Amino acid sequence: MGILEQLQSIHQIVERDPANLDLKTRRQFWRIVGQLKRMESPDANVIAKASQIRDLLYRERLGRTISLNWLFLWLLCGVSAIIYYLWLLLVQERVTGNLMDDYDLGALVAGAMFFLYPFGRLIAGALMGIRFDGISRDIYYLPTLKINYPTYLLASPPNRLWFFFLAGYWTAFSMIGIGIVGYLLSGEWTAIAFGLLLAFGETLAAIFGGKWGGELGHFHRELQIVRDWKQNLTS
Repeated sequence: MGILEQLQSIHQIVERDPANLDLKTRRQFWRIVGQLKRMESPDANVIAKASQIRDLLYRERLGRTISLNWLFLWLLCGVSAIIYYLWLLLVQERVTGNLMDDYDLGALVAGAMFFLYPFGRLIAGALMGIRFDGISRDIYYLPTLKINYPTYLLASPPNRLWFFFLAGYWTAFSMIGIGIVGYLLSGEWTAIAFGLLLAFGETLAAIFGGKWGGELGHFHRELQIVRDWKQNLTS
């Protein structure tokens, strides 16, 4: 049985009851996706059918997707949190030097991170040629962008790898960048501490992978796909 026929069979099973898909069928589907990711030029019909199945599983696990237009509201909230954080430092000269002694600054930094989190995917997708279908939640109940799966599977393995790297480290990079501005204004380092902590956790996920979720967990798994893809090219 060819790949397309296997996917058609899986699609029929998933359509009937995506919430109770048996483990064997689920593993079979993701093995096929792994094969597609390693191909130089996967068939368009196969890509379309795999994307249909993935969208059914995605909706069952993470719920509905809303329009990307709502990103403007997320950006406005994130920028507002950053402006207020910097205003506190600049106007009220809030210099603490200790993350645990100033919960309002910590809450503002965490709020900025929460609202800016999806934009890592947006920037990485624009750079790597991957589009999005809308806004949803991720496995940690944070807002994220639902990947348009055909464009994702048709992207080259290195592009998918860099997509997850940039999207994953975005939170750390952005927090450290905000923190540097805060430190220059008043010597306050709350955002830098957040950024360094995030970078440490994300690096562990990138190195060890395993069952780690998030962007860097995906990065770890895509790294092996890139290695296999390069071997196939040379052979």
